[in-house]
Order: sequence, then C-alpha cells, then structure tokens
Amino acid sequence: MLSSPGQTPRGVFITGTDTDVGKTIVTAVVVTTLTANGINTGVMKPITTGETDQAAALSDSGWLMSVTGVDDLPDLIAPYRFRTAAAPLIAAARDGRAIEPARIIGAFQALSARHDCVVVEGIGGVLVPVTPDLFIADLARQMGLPVLIVARAGLGSINHTLMTLECLRNRGIAVCGLIFNHPSPPPAGTDESDTVRTILRLSGLPSFGELPYCDGLPGAWDKHRDALIARLDAQGLLEELGLRGLA
Repeated sequence: MLSSPGQTPRGVFITGTDTDVGKTIVTAVVVTTLTANGINTGVMKPITTGETDQAAALSDSGWLMSVTGVDDLPDLIAPYRFRTAAAPLIAAARDGRAIEPARIIGAFQALSARHDCVVVEGIGGVLVPVTPDLFIADLARQMGLPVLIVARAGLGSINHTLMTLECLRNRGIAVCGLIFNHPSPPPAGTDESDTVRTILRLSGLPSFGELPYCDGLPGAWDKHRDALIARLDAQGLLEELGLRGLA
C-alpha cells in the first residue's frame, strides 16, 4: 500500500546526539529490517557533505542506496550534496549555493508517495544549522515525522542524550525512542549498562536496541549485517511507528 495524496507520511527521522555516533549504520539497519518485515520502505539523506565525484558512491546516501537496494532517484534521496565536509550551512556557503528547505520537503513528499514509510537520516545533531534560521530539528518537524535518537552507550552520553531530548521536546517534536550504538570499541573493563539504564529512566523513552561495535563498518556491512539486525527490536519499532498492520 502506497501513500495517497494528502495522507500523513509514515516513517521516522533518525538523529544523533552528535556526529559520528552511527546514524548511517542505524538507518541501514532500520530500513533493512522494515523491508524484511514486508514494509515498502524508502530512505532519505536530505543533505550530504564532503562528497566529491570520486567519493559519491562512498557517501552516506550512496552507501545507503547500495546496501538497502532502494531504486529511487538520487536527487530524491539526497537533494543536496556538497563537497565541503562541514555543517550544511557552511558547506553550502563554501560551494556558493543556498539550501531551499522546500526542495527537501518536496523530495520527501515524492518519496512518501512511493513508499509505505520513509526513513530519513539527519545530519549531525539536532541543532546543526541548515540555513541561518533553520536547524535539523526544524526539518524533522516540517516533515511531520517522529524522531529516533541514536546515542552512544558510553561516558558523556547521558548529558548529550538528555540535551537532545530536551531540545526536541521544547520544539514540540515527537520522540519515539532511542537506539544505543557502539561506534568504537568500549574501553577494556568498562561496564556501560548503568549509563543506558540511567538514560532510559530519566528520559522515559523506550530503547529499540543496543548495537554492538563491529570492526570495519561501513565497508564490512555484509559481514556484520545479520548481527546488527538481530540486536534491533523490530516488533517494538513496528508497533511504535504504527506499521504493524502493513507488515
């Protein structure tokens, strides 16, 4: 069943507590899992930075297209692609361009019309600037999607996660839950379970899984794919996003 004109878009906006927390890996896990459960799922990375002609296939959007098997037009999946590796506002200025939010929303609506749901990966954290008066959090609100926060399980994550959550709630943006990720090997002898439990208790949010550290990602996706998917609470996520009836 595809979305009809005027229908509220289904999907989720994946953000992180900061950069390099593992949003792209989590996005791939979520899209792959939803697809495996029979959901016609699209993927979007509205803005990519640090993309050159030689590195296009290795960019976040290019990699997501290759591992999820989506066949939508690249300009819908990633409406803006910049050469400079920086926040979108800075990257656009250095490329002599301006970002038009309406173009991003138009691409999202086109994808929503083709798919039962769309998984959108944000850029950096929620207060990364897109234009002088628009942040990533505002983009999620304009899309009308609930936000899934990707958080580290280690030291410093309590502060970063709760600040991210407070920012979203202050803007009236629905947050559906958390996924914890280990983008780097945990320090030897450390027990990070108390950090995760504390975040869940203070936030009041559900966790849809804790992904292990996997060496060699994203290049080693095929090797680790099944292990990552096994750690995602697929049924809980389907229920939270209202997708169970479509599976």
